[in-house]
Amino acid sequence: MELSARKNEQNLNSDFPFSSLRILPYQIFNGAFNMALDYALAQSARETTVPILRFYGWDPFCLSLGYHQDQNLVDLSCVHSRGYQAVRRPTGGSAIFHSEELTYALIVPRTNLNHHEIYRIFHELLASALNQLGYEVELNYTDDRENYLKENRKRFACFNRPAFAEIQFKQKKVVGSAQKLYKNALLQHGSVLIGDKQNEIIDFLNLDSRAKQNYYERLLNSSIPLKAVNPRFITPQQIAEALLQQLERSLKINLFYQELSQTEKNNAQKFVDQFKIQ
Repeated sequence: MELSARKNEQNLNSDFPFSSLRILPYQIFNGAFNMALDYALAQSARETTVPILRFYGWDPFCLSLGYHQDQNLVDLSCVHSRGYQAVRRPTGGSAIFHSEELTYALIVPRTNLNHHEIYRIFHELLASALNQLGYEVELNYTDDRENYLKENRKRFACFNRPAFAEIQFKQKKVVGSAQKLYKNALLQHGSVLIGDKQNEIIDFLNLDSRAKQNYYERLLNSSIPLKAVNPRFITPQQIAEALLQQLERSLKINLFYQELSQTEKNNAQKFVDQFKIQ
């Protein structure tokens, strides 16, 4: 092993100082339960020293708003008329229409962790996994100094907003992620775009048709799904498996699969109403 590679591996291990990682295999739930489950797992992190990585999908498709976003920007009647749901995420960031994608939640017990480094490491390994699958994405570091909370419509969609350590293809965003720091845990959410249905998010904005068209053009210029990078068919499970291989190889960590317990499901159910947007 070359010295630089060995040093990089040591840095990864020191920034993610865990010997095991619990994997919750890909499952599909409705939006409010997905958010409640991630929140509940993060709140119970004080009871364990083992981080959790959960992969999931959405049924029905769902619009999620960042923790601080103004829901008055959204035409909820349009969302619901199409049979979709709307939720508020416990994490920050901008809106995402969860449809043709792989969603993940990383829950890490808070020790002396640098949350920026966790974000960087995870995106670095996810970019490597996508490269392995034949998607020539790159990890680019950006510095978004705009206060997007003061430009609600301009930064309404996550995939229209730059962030630190972006996974991109030709300067277009492929993965959207956001974090939330709790007293006892770090929760990181991420969405890997597979198809282009996420562009339907424009229809949910409270804007006139001309403004929506302008926003749609900006979104096309700032984001791209995997199927436009490489037209091969790919499933969320295949992406998850490639990422796990990178985690195991690079972090030298023990991955173990453990399904949700009934107690964990019951605990999450208590918080479902907290994340619904009616």
